[in-house]
This record gives sequence, structure tokens and C-alpha cells, in this order.
Amino acid sequence: MRAVKAAAAALMLLASVPAAVYADGSIPMDYNSDGAVDIFDMVSARKSGKTASELKALSSFLLGSGAGETANDGYELIWSDEFGGSSLDETKWSYELGNWKLDDNGNYITNGWGNNEQEFYTSKNTTVKDGILTISARREDLTDEKQGSYEYTSARINTHKKFSVCGGRIEVRARCDSGKSLWPAIWMLPEDNVYGGWAASGEIDIMEGWGSTPEKVCGTVHFGNTWPDNKYLTGEYSFDAGDSTANWHTYSIEWESGEIRWYVDGKLYSTQTEWYSEGFKYPAPFDQNFYIILNLAVGGHFDGIDGIYADPNTFANGGKNFDIDYVRVYEKKGSDFVPAEMSSLSLDNYIEGADASVVNKDGCTVISVRNAGELEYAVMGLLRGKNVKAGDRHTLSFDVSSTAERSMVVTAEDSSYTRYLDKKLTITPERKHYSFDVSFENDMAVDLKFQLGNIDGAGTVGAHEVTLYNIKWD
Repeated sequence: MRAVKAAAAALMLLASVPAAVYADGSIPMDYNSDGAVDIFDMVSARKSGKTASELKALSSFLLGSGAGETANDGYELIWSDEFGGSSLDETKWSYELGNWKLDDNGNYITNGWGNNEQEFYTSKNTTVKDGILTISARREDLTDEKQGSYEYTSARINTHKKFSVCGGRIEVRARCDSGKSLWPAIWMLPEDNVYGGWAASGEIDIMEGWGSTPEKVCGTVHFGNTWPDNKYLTGEYSFDAGDSTANWHTYSIEWESGEIRWYVDGKLYSTQTEWYSEGFKYPAPFDQNFYIILNLAVGGHFDGIDGIYADPNTFANGGKNFDIDYVRVYEKKGSDFVPAEMSSLSLDNYIEGADASVVNKDGCTVISVRNAGELEYAVMGLLRGKNVKAGDRHTLSFDVSSTAERSMVVTAEDSSYTRYLDKKLTITPERKHYSFDVSFENDMAVDLKFQLGNIDGAGTVGAHEVTLYNIKWD
């Protein structure tokens, strides 16, 4: 019904201007001759080789007339990629490469992207042609000097540090080949993990598809606490008989404060409202900026054989494609939904040979040390991958208290562990404030570390809690 109304609106607008309908009854800019001027004419125009001026005129008309599916719903387009060039626009997208999940400094966390995935992501598995981005998964041997050998390749791209959004409507028109162990995904992750590591800071899956059951897709949110104490909520959409992810469909979410809705071709199939981020106020974690990811995984826990392996039979006739026509992001007009400000930055954790936990709460982080281990860095709370520029001076400030008197070392380190800040503090049950200025001579990423391992005999202190309040990096 929405598409019919959109087409009617377009026709009414055309009828109000001179020469709205040609003498032969055809309609200007109706390039696919379906009796309406809509977003599908943009696809037809690109594929039929229309000139840049014709494409610009059509785009201006669609955005200005309200003929698109979302324009009449009170949304305004703020970012898009129509894939109109001949290669991926790397001002909008970045490639994620390899098979290993890495931290912000490139350090190994786990292989298989944490999902037992079997593919090695490259920058060579994407093409852009006739207005379509194609991500191709292939069965081919690839050996990486560091990460080893793989039998499958694919691609994964994201808008991290290039575009992110809090709320609105995110819409993607796509199709994907089917076959056991294929895992197409359109999803979002937080620009900054302000509530802690995955999934405390959230994940929004706009669409995930099972290659073995292409007649359905799902939309999901992940939240709660850091793995393995994370939670999720999901909903499934089943296509009409004879239809599947192999055909073109529009996948979208509408995201407001306290509610996220999932659609396929404008049909609402799931609404979620009951999420949380441990220790923080609702609607955390979905009150921050998130960036967009597109990828086609092979194997893994979602659709792999035994939750791991890829099915070679899927590739018996060659590669498999995940095609994307466009990605569009709309802002809801009049909305005051913006990222929530944090009174204290959240910390990731690092535990080696110790018994401890790091819990982020609204306004503070509590580090419970049950056994401090043997190393000074056996227990750490971290702010990872803070980008700095040559000549910058930053200020790290915080309050701290401890249920037992002990030493804590605070550092700012690059990936080579060179220290630009190195302070040893005696912390006690009395809450104290600290502020340190740090200067940098080069562009780099630094980790800020609160080290609470076996420093000055802290291993003999016994179980205790250290609370850091109002952590700021300005």
C-alpha cells in the first residue's frame, strides 16, 4: 500500500507541472515503464546508461517529491551510497581483512571472527557495476603469512569512523545467492564501545540470512553484559511461497529511543523494546552512534556444517554473490534522539593469570580483584585505541578509591608499549581525584591502562574492590 501511495504522489506531482505526460501517454523519468516514478527507476536509469544529468534530475525529483518509500513517513535522507561508480567508494567504506578478530591495535583476539567463520576476507572480492555492489564468496585457496591457509574468500566492509548514526531509518535493498553455509548480513556495531566490550555496547542486525533456508531472514539485537554474559532478542520473517533472499528485497529498521522495528519490503515483522546494558540506564546501549557493516560469511555457527565448516557443494558451480543496490540512512524529522553523554568512560578488561572482573556502571567502573596474580599487568582496566595527533595534549582525569590500600599504575602506551604516561598511585578507601596531562609527538593510537596486578606486593592484600569514577579523556 505504501508503494502505491508513493507512486500516486509522484504521478500527482508530475501532473501539476507542464508536460507531465508526453503526447504518447508515457511519463517523464519512468524509465522502467511501470506507470510510476520511484526508486526503481533510478536502478533502471543507471543500468540503461542514462547520462549524469538525467540521473541527477531523477535523484533530485525523487528526494524532493516524496516519491520514495520513506519520504512520506517524516524521514529525511542524510547519507546514502547508490554504488554508481566503478569501484567501492573508500571515502564511505573500509575493508575488514583476514579471518582473525583483532583489537584496535591489531592484536589477535580469536580466529573465525569469533563465529567459527571459514572465509578469509579480502579487498578483491567486491565489484561495483551498473549501480550494484557485489560481494562474492569463492572457494579458492589463499595463504596468509600470518593467519595461515584458507579454502574460501569473501569480503566485509564497514563505515566505521566514516559514518555512524543514532536512530532513524536504515534501509538496504539487496539479494543473495543461496546454499548451505552462506551467511549474508546487514548489521551495525557501536562507533565507540562506551558501555564496554561486546555485547554490553550493543549490536543491531538489520538482516541475517541462512543460505540453507533462503525462504526466511531474521533481525536481532545483542545487549546485556560483556561476553559470555550477553543476551539477544530476535524475530524472523518468512517470505511468501516461491520467494526468497535470492530475489531483490528491501530490508530496513526504524530506530527510536526505546524501540527498534524491523521491516521487509515495508512490512513490519518485529518490534523490540526490552533490552538493557548492565549497570546503565535504559535505553542503553542503543542510545549511541552505530556504524554499518555488509558482509557475506562462509561457514560458522549461523549456517555452517556442525556450526563450523563450509559446504564445498555450495560452490560446485562457482562463486556465490551478495548483491546490494543501495544503502540509505534517513533521519526522523523533528526527532531529538541523540547519543547519550557519558559521565564516565567505560573500561575494557584484561586478565592474565589472575582472578578478577571489570564491571562498568553508570558513572563508574568497579574492578573486583580476588587474586592479583603474579604480573603487574595481570589485572587491567583499559581504554583501547584512543587516536591522537602529533602536537596534541590530552588530559586523563578520574576519581578512585579502594576497599584495601594498595598501589595502582596508570599508563598511556602505544602498540610497542612505549609509555607516554607512567604514574604509580597509592589508593585507599578515601576517594581521591587525579588529573594528568599527556603530550604526543606523533600520530598514533594509544591504550590507557589502569594496572592492578601484583604491584608492590598487592598479591598479599586479599580480595578487594577498586572503583574508578568519572573517567574522562579530553
